[in-house]
Amino acid sequence: MSTVGSYDGTADFSGNYPSSLIEIGTFSFDIPAGEVVTGATISGTFGNDDVPGQTEITADADLYVDGSVIDVASCESPNVAGNDTSLACDGGNNPNDTPTAWSYTFSASDLTTLATAFAGGSLDLNAIQNYYGAVNTGTTTLSITASTSITSAPEPAAFTLLPLGLAGIALLRRRKA
Repeated sequence: MSTVGSYDGTADFSGNYPSSLIEIGTFSFDIPAGEVVTGATISGTFGNDDVPGQTEITADADLYVDGSVIDVASCESPNVAGNDTSLACDGGNNPNDTPTAWSYTFSASDLTTLATAFAGGSLDLNAIQNYYGAVNTGTTTLSITASTSITSAPEPAAFTLLPLGLAGIALLRRRKA
């Protein structure tokens, strides 16, 4: 398991959205020699509790791993013209609200796409901001399952049939002689 700490972005009200890639952090991990990643899940929150007594809101954003390769989480304001308490990206700015949790389980195709990053022992977490405000996330966790790659081996029954096949070939040769 690897974590990236909470992130408090700089407020952006420029109107130039979507933004360029924002670097949230990098997961670092070790995959034992001879093993491959067979499963992975990433989870975290939009918004965080870095400011005592309130949940920091977050701008509409998409979270990606490995640059902008795989979109692992998105949040969007249901009422972008309304007030901050309507944001689905987090708990809002009410002190009793909590950050909004999200989770993503990588598919077999995702694991293939990220094979080089997994083998290298690091995976980047990035965001693209889609509306005004600041991108804020809580601690994000990457859980990885790895196992020894399986090489196909002959079934035990094949070893039993091998001598019978050789005996059959020997009989055929004897008949022809």
